[in-house]
Amino acid sequence: MKDERCRATTRLGAPCAAQVVDGGYCAWHTQAPAWAEKRRRWSAAGGKARSNQARAAKHLGDEAMGAEELGASLAVVFRRVVAGSLEPKVGTAAATIAKVLLDLRAAGELEERLGRLEAAAALSGPRRIS
Repeated sequence: MKDERCRATTRLGAPCAAQVVDGGYCAWHTQAPAWAEKRRRWSAAGGKARSNQARAAKHLGDEAMGAEELGASLAVVFRRVVAGSLEPKVGTAAATIAKVLLDLRAAGELEERLGRLEAAAALSGPRRIS
């Protein structure tokens, strides 16, 4: 027996090819209230999965990038911008973010060094300048 297909048409006028779930219509075309909430949840999940944040997380992972890895990534971005396969504004954004990451890392290292110096100065006690 052949699977029953939805009786509705798509926005482009083609017949909908989805399987029927209720009254001759698929989950997207049925007017049954039970399916409205499911469609809303599916749409929300799809929107989140396609967000810039979700796409970036898939590509970058959770671990921080070292300077070498950051440089290698920027080199790839640069090559793609020059080749025309990546928009220049994406390259600019990547370079800006990389600079901020490096500046934050440098600031953290300076704070750490200053903390060690202050701790060492406190251990040695006050000094008299003669």
